[in-house]
Amino acid sequence: HNATAHAMAALNADDPHATLEMGNALWLADWFGPHLKYLHTARETYLATAERVDFASTGEDGQKEGVKRVNEWAEDATHGKITKVLGPRDVNELTAMVITNAVYFKGSWLTPFPEEDTRESTFHLSSTESTTADFMLIEKNFDYADVDGAQVLRLPYKGDRLSMLLILPDGRDGLPQLRESISSDLVEGWKQGMFPANMLVMMPKFETKTAYQLKDHLINMGMPDVFFPDSADLSGIAPVEPGRNLYVTKALHDAYIKLDEKGTEAAAVTAIIAGRESAPQEFIVNHPFMFMIYDEHSGLILFLGSISDPDA
Repeated sequence: HNATAHAMAALNADDPHATLEMGNALWLADWFGPHLKYLHTARETYLATAERVDFASTGEDGQKEGVKRVNEWAEDATHGKITKVLGPRDVNELTAMVITNAVYFKGSWLTPFPEEDTRESTFHLSSTESTTADFMLIEKNFDYADVDGAQVLRLPYKGDRLSMLLILPDGRDGLPQLRESISSDLVEGWKQGMFPANMLVMMPKFETKTAYQLKDHLINMGMPDVFFPDSADLSGIAPVEPGRNLYVTKALHDAYIKLDEKGTEAAAVTAIIAGRESAPQEFIVNHPFMFMIYDEHSGLILFLGSISDPDA
């Protein structure tokens, strides 16, 4: 809890160069009575708000009141980028509580890509299929590493705090293997092994939304008990009555990211090394790749994803 409280405070700190906001909220059914200690921890440690809502009744506009309120909160927390978290079938009169978490980020590159250099080029979806996309182009010193099976590049945002790490598999069909092998230790090793190099970077612009049902993923990761009434033990949240156990019915995740010449909506060090001029190292992002946006100070990864088709 203490570590989480420090992380929340750090991520919500004012930054004149970027907008980074994280928010948590508890939505409690009218009839649900959680422990006061649980509510205190949620408010004090996770900076969560708590609000009573009606998940069963429908308003004059035909929407469930609780669903409408949660979606309004999500839209406000993400500056209008995610407008629907819950649907009418996601809750009913037996829904006790909904927990929501939102992260919003908008930052400008330390060195923007010149818009006049953006051009259309080929993006290879696989070894046999391709499409076209708008590619940004820049030549500059960036931190770079050539690792086993991939190239890694760091693009810093303004403010000496946040960066994007681009991971480009060597092969056009290398993304699945990369996604299976990635780990926090591997990422940390990449960061430690990077060095400043004169780079010619060519990468596609993209804007994408994703939505996931997390239940099966979380069960496969090793936390099945909370999803089944016979095995869940959430008695730390609220008193549990015989025959009316509290358990998790759904876990939903929505994400949005936009990347262009100016930056991204979703400690930077620049090294200038004097020496003999040479041709730049190329970093051509023309096939499926991974990216992550992380906080340089804490090392926390805020967003992690992959792009298989920038125009999808």
